Formats: sequence, C-alpha cells, structure tokens
Amino acid sequence: MTHSEPLPARPGFWELLTAFHSPGRRWPGALRAALALAIPGAIALLLGYDNEMLLIAAGGFAVIYGEGLPFRTRWRVMATAGALLAGSAMAGAFVGSVVFSHESHWWLLLAALFTTVVATIGAFVQNALRLPPPGSFFIVMVAGGSTMVARLGLNPVEVGAWALVGAASGITLGMLPALWNRHGPETSAVKTLEKAVADFLRSDRSVAKLHQAHSALSSAWYSLADAGVIGAGRILDESRRDLVERTMRGHITLATAGDREQEAEDLTDTPVYMDLSRRAIPHSRPSASYRLYRSMHRYSHATLTAAKVFLAALLCGVVGILFGLDRPDWAIVSALLILQWGPDRLPGTIRGLHRLLGSVVGIGLFAAFYAFDLGVWGLLLALAVCQFYAEIFVVRNYIFTVIFTTPLALMMGNALALPLGETLVSRTAEVLLSVIFAVAVLWLWPRDAKPRHHERLAELCNRAMGSLLGALLTKTPDGSLPERRDLQFELISERRAAQSLAQEFPEVAAERWGRHLELQYAGYEILDHCNAHPDRELSLGEIADLSARVRDQA
Repeated sequence: MTHSEPLPARPGFWELLTAFHSPGRRWPGALRAALALAIPGAIALLLGYDNEMLLIAAGGFAVIYGEGLPFRTRWRVMATAGALLAGSAMAGAFVGSVVFSHESHWWLLLAALFTTVVATIGAFVQNALRLPPPGSFFIVMVAGGSTMVARLGLNPVEVGAWALVGAASGITLGMLPALWNRHGPETSAVKTLEKAVADFLRSDRSVAKLHQAHSALSSAWYSLADAGVIGAGRILDESRRDLVERTMRGHITLATAGDREQEAEDLTDTPVYMDLSRRAIPHSRPSASYRLYRSMHRYSHATLTAAKVFLAALLCGVVGILFGLDRPDWAIVSALLILQWGPDRLPGTIRGLHRLLGSVVGIGLFAAFYAFDLGVWGLLLALAVCQFYAEIFVVRNYIFTVIFTTPLALMMGNALALPLGETLVSRTAEVLLSVIFAVAVLWLWPRDAKPRHHERLAELCNRAMGSLLGALLTKTPDGSLPERRDLQFELISERRAAQSLAQEFPEVAAERWGRHLELQYAGYEILDHCNAHPDRELSLGEIADLSARVRDQA
C-alpha cells in the first residue's frame, strides 16, 4: 500500500523570532510564584535574615514546575522540583566554598565544571522524559548561581535549608487552590484549548495561532490523563466525560485545519508530541524508567542534546575564565537555555538571538534596580516582580522570559554588592560567548547524527510493533496496555524525527519519506485494531494479518 503526504514546509525567520508559544491566562500561577518568594522573604527580613532572603528565591521556583498540573500530580512534581532546587543550591554552595577559599582565579574552573555537569545531566533527563518548559533551566541556574554564594559567608547547609523554606512556601501556595476547586486545572486546560482553537479560526488560520492551539491540545490531553479522567485510550471517569468530548472536538477541528502542522511545530524548539492525524483518545506516556532507558544510546535525542550542551557549556565557561571573567555559571546557563531542548539549527539560532536580546534588556533592568539603591525591602519587591513575570513568559516567549530571569539571577548572586560597570561588561561578554559557542555547536555538529537518530527511531518502532503483536498472542489489548503505550510513544517520536530531518536534510528525508509513512500507517493500524477490540483476545488470523502489514513496510 502506498501513502502520499508531502514533505513539511517551515515558517519564516520573522515568525520564528516573534512567536508566542502557549495560550491561556497565567497570572494566577505567576501571583503564586511571586508570593512564594515574598511571604517567606518578608518573614526572613523581619527576623533580621537579610542575605538569606535571596536564598529563599531559589526554592520558590518549585511552584513554577507545578503550574497547570492537576492537583493529584502537582504536589509530587513540586516536591521533586523543590528537593532538586534545594539540593543543587547546597551542592553549588559547597563547590563555591572550595573555589573561594583559594585566591587563584583558575579555581573558577571547578565552578565551571560543576555547572556544566549539572547542565548536561539536566538536558539529558528533561529530553528523555519529555518534560515541559522550563525543564531543568531553573535548577541549573540555582546550582550555578549558588557557587557564588560563598562570598556571602553562608554555610552550604544553611543555603540548602533556606532554599527548602522557599520550596515549602511554593508547594503550599501551589496546592492552595485545591481547597475550593479540586478539578480546576483540567477544566481550565480544556477551556484554554477551546479559546485557542477559536482564536486560530478567527486569525485566518495563521501558523502562530495553530501552534498555540497545538500546545493547548497537548496540555489538555495530558491534563486529563494526569487527572485520571482518561486512560488506556478511553474514558475512566464518566462524571467528567464532557471534558473529554470537548477536547476531542478541538482535536478534530485542528486535524482538519490543513497541512501546516510542521510549520507550527517549528515555531518552537519544544515540539508538541501529538499526532493530529489520530482521532482517538491518546494513550498516556510510558513509565519514566522506560523513557530514560530508551534514551541511553549515543544517537538518541536526549544524548545528542546533552553532548551539545556539555561541549558548548564547557567551552564558553573555560574561555570566559581565560578572558578574566568571574561568572562561568552565567555563560553556561545561557548556553543551556539555547540548547536545552535540542533544537534544529535555525530555531536554535533564533533561540540564541532571543537569549542575547533578552539578556541585554535584562541587564539594563538590573542596572535600573542598582541605580535606585533599593534597600532590602525594595530588593524583595523587585525579586517578587521578576518572579511574577518570569512565570508569565516562561512557556510563551524566550526574549521576555530572559528579560526577567536575568536581573533575578544577578540579584540572587549578590551582584548588587559589586561595581555596576564591571557587572554590566562581564555579564554581557559571558552571554555573547555562550551564544557564539552554542550556535557554533549547532551548525558544526556532525551531519550524520540526525539521520542516524531517525534511523534508530524507525527501528524502535518496528521493535515496539513486534512486542505488541507478541503480547497479543497471550493477552487482550487491554492486557497489553504497556506495549500499546510504548508503540504510540515511538511512533510519535519517529514522526517528529522525520519532520526534523526534512528541515535540515531534505534529500535524505525524500529518500526515507515513503517508508516513514508506511511505518506510521502500519503502527497505527495495530493500535486502532486494539482500540476497537479492547476486551477480547485477537484471533491468530487477525494477528497474522497485522503481522503481514508490519512486514510489508519493513
């Protein structure tokens, strides 16, 4: 059987530069993020802990990781993020205490190596698990920035403890809305989808609005799964069937919207792993252990991204020290921000431009705070305001995100106690170095990596189809749910890799495109058959027919 589908197009430079990624209101979560810092910070100031107030901000980022998630999963995510933030703050402070106990400037290499390792591990894990933004960014920012805390004379254990105070505050505020609206997050996700679809239809079906609708659709399905409303490709909670039906209506509307799916995907380097050709309730993601294990390969997306982050981070950190700059963590975090999702070359270059422009404006904002000589209460207010706007823009636009995370990171690193001119020149130079090395790594990376990545995913799809067919010999489709989830996961991964290949290596993609389509149709034919007959064992004849379909495309 031959299927026809053209190679995907891509949007222009200006659309990539100006895209806003996610719809929906964000001010309630942003307010919680600001209060998570302001409330314990104010208490610390009243008790006379002026410097410690800065450390509370590090743990307060935990609330950002829980925003939008159903309450039954939100607390676990925030608790995990809070523990990682506090642990990274304490580890960074330990490293900083060693670095600043020596007078030699070259001891900063230890801080550079530490931050590089944390950034590399974070990049691998976030891509292997397909975490949503902000990924590991704030954790790495806190780890790197905490290497500078030793200059405040604080004990590393105290640094971690104060970060835990901020995390506890964030978790409390993040869970507070559950008291009056237990199903609010998933209901809000569906409303956001409906609004995004309506905005897309009113906008003459623009690519930017289509991407926002894709993001909202992905968020809605995942929210319903996390809330226990759907599972195994069907409705589990009949009392909330209406939410599922509304989400499916939005899905079908987008599925019939035209052939601009890949153009919309390229508006961000964090793809929406969702196949719009499917008009069925999607399965949830495989287990975390499965996602991590399958990524432990030299040509997996997670490994390739981690390798790029390691190389760019180490280079910009070491070169910055060689030039006499004193915040290697600043350059490394900047490089991570550009490369953390493993973008294609053009979107990654746009991300570098975002980082450069946002940092320049953000450093200027910090200079304004510096000039006004805020005092401790003014500093707390400035930190809270920056925290508020960082949450507003963190999943929307990188330029605006960086504008507010830059002064936040500078103030947390006690830059207000340093000469302003030195800070402005040094931090700008470090950002420039990070952009140069990150973009260079993107464009100079070996050309065979992406084709090999796609080839590996095609093989994983075939293995997943074989595993599911084998399971169906002895179990019903419902009994084979782990294998069904794994197959859907691999099919979506392969489709995204094929689309990415078409952007950078169209000649290779053209040779593989027919097989890609055959593989997709074969895989989804098996999944559709399972969805149609979930409770009965398939006959040997049915399994033989499905197996022949897989052999035909191989």
